[in-house]
Amino acid sequence: MNTYDIIVNNEVVETLEQQGRSNGAMSYIIMDRVYQLTAATKAFVEVFNRSTGAVYRV
Repeated sequence: MNTYDIIVNNEVVETLEQQGRSNGAMSYIIMDRVYQLTAATKAFVEVFNRSTGAVYRV
């Protein structure tokens, strides 16, 4: 199971677990949260995948 941390200003603001959802469903959930946080904070948002260690900066 993948777990994703959403990070704004070097602070984890939300943690999302895949919990049986498909990868496609998770990508839409993550994109929605990143869009909302980017619009609200006007800052870069990073998504960290705990399983792979990959960091995606938006």
